Amino acid sequence: MKIIDAHLHLYPKPILKKEFEISKEPINEYLITLSKKISEYRISKGLIYLIDSRVKFEYIELPANLLLSGTVNVKNPDFESVLNNNIKLIKIYPYDHKLSKLDYSNVLNIAYIAQENNIALTICSTYGSKLLYDINGVELAAYIKKYIDVPIILAHGGGPKIFDAMTMAIEYDNIFLDLSFSLKYWYGSSVIQDYAFALKKLDCERIFYGSDYPYVDFKDSLWYFLNFIEKYNFTNKERDLILYKNFELFEETYLK
Repeated sequence: MKIIDAHLHLYPKPILKKEFEISKEPINEYLITLSKKISEYRISKGLIYLIDSRVKFEYIELPANLLLSGTVNVKNPDFESVLNNNIKLIKIYPYDHKLSKLDYSNVLNIAYIAQENNIALTICSTYGSKLLYDINGVELAAYIKKYIDVPIILAHGGGPKIFDAMTMAIEYDNIFLDLSFSLKYWYGSSVIQDYAFALKKLDCERIFYGSDYPYVDFKDSLWYFLNFIEKYNFTNKERDLILYKNFELFEETYLK
């Protein structure tokens, strides 16, 4: 069974503060360690999300089984390292950067630059925290798509906003969802049934498997995914679309 993990973090422990300062850490050592770890779990390739906008990609030695995304500071964006090193995917973090509707115009400026340079976006679309009603990654993605035709991955699939994410994906053929974190976090709730409905509604296309490692262990992530696949009677073809085929097509189309 082939697997591509479309949502990884580089710091080996679930410490968000460290991720925001990953530029101070031995990045190349961590890359080697993570490359070996995904191989141990028979994961053929992984996409790493780097949260620290100060990372200098020119000094990174990337193993063949890993891909990198970058990020930019929304309120003071600097694309130099991203553009100079052919980074084709950047991630926006609405909750971590506390992006309210007042910041949407700044994000839109980033999206324009991304579009001009053939860079795709990922938007963190988890749902919760004390800012529950102030910040919404799915809503931010919808705002961007009103003005700019840029490919967007909705990381984590939106949680309870999965139907919003689904209807966006129906309207736009370059909206993608990854399942990282959510299948474990919402396990046992009706949200998981909603995920099953949404994936079938989308014919399991443009959906990516992801773990959110190290916030979800590789073994746990795969267990929750396969349990989900079995419980809701997905076919092997649909399983494989999510596990690797959809991301392979995304990589070929947008990350080359």
